[in-house]
Amino acid sequence: MVQMHWDYFLLLEKDLITIAETIELCKDNNNAYGPHITQLILSTGSELDVALKSFATAVSPNSEAVSKRQANMGDYRKVIDEKTLKQFSTAQVKILRSEIRLAPWSYLKDGAENTLPWWKAYNEIKHHRAECYSKGTLEVALNLIAALFIVDAYIAEASLETTGFTQIIDWDHHVHMPQLDRYYAAE
Repeated sequence: MVQMHWDYFLLLEKDLITIAETIELCKDNNNAYGPHITQLILSTGSELDVALKSFATAVSPNSEAVSKRQANMGDYRKVIDEKTLKQFSTAQVKILRSEIRLAPWSYLKDGAENTLPWWKAYNEIKHHRAECYSKGTLEVALNLIAALFIVDAYIAEASLETTGFTQIIDWDHHVHMPQLDRYYAAE
């Protein structure tokens, strides 16, 4: 399971690298949008949903997020709020070869009612692409892929080397997650 998620993340990272060959990854381009960015948003949002299910299974196997056939972000947020809020809300990701630093889960630190703007944009694009096409921005794509990196890396942190397998995304800051000690010790 862990390797499957990580391998898929690396494919999504390659898609981001392809985008970076034509659009500079910088704050000035946060509002850029187009078909490749939209494709990355849809793919990453879908994978994040799957990865969150695996994450919930690892840290809270008896939660609704695991038992429900079609869990949603609200179900996953309950798990995060109860089990890993400090780790998620403070985790920061950097986009290498740029000055971009992201903390996509930081919106959760002030309470469960805060909206994750990148998740809201993903859902609007997924369900209403024609009307919401311009909401599929580079900023949304970067936050989604950073959020996915955090989920996948926390699941498999022990297998990541600091020089790692990633080419463009890496930790800027994170807090060890004791709930996943069994993964840290895995080979």
